[in-house]
Amino acid sequence: MAWNDDMDVNDPSLYTPRKAPRVRKVGRGNPSRKRDDEAAREEMPARFGATERDGSYIFDEAESWNEPLSEIPVIKPERAKTAGGHGAEGENPYAQKRAQTVYSAGNKRAKSAANSIGRGRPIAYAMVSIICMAVLTFLCVMMMPQTAGYFWKDFDNYAFINGEVLRYDANAVNNYKQYRNYLKQDMIYQGIFVDDVYVGGNTPAQAEQLLGGNGSAVTNAFALTVNIGNQTWNFDNTNIPAVRTIDAVLRQAYAIGRTNTTQILGTSRTPFRERVDTVMNLLHHYVYLKSSITYDHDAVRAKVNEIVAYVNRDPVDATIKTFDFNTRGFTFTDEQPGIKLDGDALFTQVTAKLDAGTINETINVVPQIIQPSVTKAALANQFKMISAFTTDTTSASNRNNNINLACQSINGKVLLPGETFSFNETTGKRTADKGYQMASAIVGGELVDDYGGGVCQVSSTLFNAVERANLEIVSRNPHAWPSTYVKIGEDATVNWPSLDFKFKNNQTTPVFVIMYYKSRKCSAEIWGQTMGDGVTIDLESKIIRTIDPPTSVNYVQNTSMAVGTSEETIKARTGYVVETYKVWYLNGVETKRELQYTTTYKAYQRTVEYN
Repeated sequence: MAWNDDMDVNDPSLYTPRKAPRVRKVGRGNPSRKRDDEAAREEMPARFGATERDGSYIFDEAESWNEPLSEIPVIKPERAKTAGGHGAEGENPYAQKRAQTVYSAGNKRAKSAANSIGRGRPIAYAMVSIICMAVLTFLCVMMMPQTAGYFWKDFDNYAFINGEVLRYDANAVNNYKQYRNYLKQDMIYQGIFVDDVYVGGNTPAQAEQLLGGNGSAVTNAFALTVNIGNQTWNFDNTNIPAVRTIDAVLRQAYAIGRTNTTQILGTSRTPFRERVDTVMNLLHHYVYLKSSITYDHDAVRAKVNEIVAYVNRDPVDATIKTFDFNTRGFTFTDEQPGIKLDGDALFTQVTAKLDAGTINETINVVPQIIQPSVTKAALANQFKMISAFTTDTTSASNRNNNINLACQSINGKVLLPGETFSFNETTGKRTADKGYQMASAIVGGELVDDYGGGVCQVSSTLFNAVERANLEIVSRNPHAWPSTYVKIGEDATVNWPSLDFKFKNNQTTPVFVIMYYKSRKCSAEIWGQTMGDGVTIDLESKIIRTIDPPTSVNYVQNTSMAVGTSEETIKARTGYVVETYKVWYLNGVETKRELQYTTTYKAYQRTVEYN
């Protein structure tokens, strides 16, 4: 067919299907085969590649593919060979040709063997196929239970698992199915109690209804008695409200038999077998669980506080009951021990029992006995006269009268701890209405007659007794000049209402003051708790400086006096600076010394009034 420009290069009619050229390697192992191949190449025309170019390959078809399409002959498959060995006339030169193997006379045996092998192969193939089919059938039969789920009834069934051949046990499988179906039930397994109520075989919701529901009031959650001495107190649901919380315990009950432990690690026991054993064990060994009881802790605390308030009491020290100022005798009250109950410890003990759901138990509490710090026997030994001081009076009757009246006002005075004594408040204003008489008194540096003159001796006597009793001096003033009835620096003057003598009971027990006048003596006694066996206090004063008075006389005109008369109103007096020490003694031996006062008595110029 000639090509023209109107033709479509994709037209199928332009192409004739043809097979790819075949190439085969010349045989080298068999000499006879090699000779046959060489003979075949000599018979092939050169255009078909019969001439060996490289000594290794021969081609069934020509190597050239540049022939025009119109010159390529149509090839038909070869059906029969002619006697000449080249086929029928008109044979396609591009048809595949099989080289004829030429056997030499020396290779007859090889040809005969080749023919016999060719004849025996189908039998061998058949035998191999039969064996393979038998093995495959055997494997299919064995794997049928594992792959298809079909189990043989007349002989054993097997399966391959993890490289092992396992035999199918029908009884074990039936048991496994029963256990599996039992474990798959949505219920709390048999053999479980909650709060002594059997909940096995019920779903958690059904078990909650059996228990009365979550948050339900509990009437018998606990019952506890507290004994203290001969008194008892009860803790139960009548005075302590309680409710049941069952969510957690039902979850716990439902989980029994559905979880595994670490005990099976490293053993051949499977998780399924452990669960089955746990569930089956419940049928013989029941499990008893308790729900959580929530109660009012504030109510428990209030009940404990009630017990503490009833039991606790402070110890009572023995105290002075009476003091007879005439007989100087004391009577005392009896001491009383205290009782202390630890409320926090009792609360902890009670709540621990309530949390455990205690029923009908008793807590015996022994409170702590607290002994008083002061006993009656100790007071009888300690309460005595602490100190005493006495001064001598003069023969002036009016002065002694005033001293006696002041002593009577003070005698029998009781000072409780922390109280302060005031001389002016105790005696009051010294007036004639009270029986006071005119007597000498120091007023403005002059010695004059006044109602109550001489009472300064009472205040000075009391001051000395108070200092020796180690009581606290609040207010003390010295005279204008030293007194004759006490040592210099150890006096305490009073005058209504400007000058007062005060002291305070700084002890923890009462003090009793006894004052009396008798036989021209003024005495003061302080009674109470002593400072200790053998302990006493004394005062010691010394002049550290002397102040000389002026030598001239101070004349003062007094027109109220008779003309031509004069009178010495102020005597010339020497002044002093005095230090007073408080000295402690133990059995007469000095143990301590403190400077208590520095007193200054000023010097006075002699004064004469005239007219």
